[in-house]
Amino acid sequence: MLTLYTFPTPNGRKASVMLEEVGLPYKVHRVDLQAGENKRPEFVATSPITKIPALVEELPGGKARRLFGSGAILLHFAERTGRLLPDSLDDRAEAMSWFMLGVSDLGPTAVDMMRFSVRAPEKIPYAIDLYKGELMRCYGALDDRLATAEYLGNSYSIADIACFPFIAAAAVAGGSLLDRFPNLKRWHDAVAARPAVQRGMQIPD
Repeated sequence: MLTLYTFPTPNGRKASVMLEEVGLPYKVHRVDLQAGENKRPEFVATSPITKIPALVEELPGGKARRLFGSGAILLHFAERTGRLLPDSLDDRAEAMSWFMLGVSDLGPTAVDMMRFSVRAPEKIPYAIDLYKGELMRCYGALDDRLATAEYLGNSYSIADIACFPFIAAAAVAGGSLLDRFPNLKRWHDAVAARPAVQRGMQIPD
């Protein structure tokens, strides 16, 4: 049995979308970040950096395997199930590049943009402008890629799952933002229509 430790954030929903896509049964444990549950020793044992998502897989013989971080979870279950990674080396290389953009660029930049523009007690224009510019650079790169491909790795893959929750959040927060990026909007609407994505985006409710 798999237990997913998560919270309703874009990073958390990458993991639940992945598990829904590959059809593996799992339990959900909501980690209340606002109450500091992520700092408790039992959670730190699963996620040393105290971030969600994290996952524990019960194994035969009473053993367990842990995974922490959305990128590790997506890649592990893509490799384990043989799904959501392209077969050809060229398409796989392309998918992995966009997958890493979602994990290391798009996600962290969106989080830092929110921190400085919404949560920070002091609004620092330099920081806000910096992260806004980086986000626009990510959106522009994604839009250019999707002008020539249906999905980021040509076929639907973990690259799309790694990017979608943050684009979905931006679509809500930014109102007409995606109207400026028509290829990204077309992709967003196609991914959002997938039943597994719809289920995963509701976890935890």
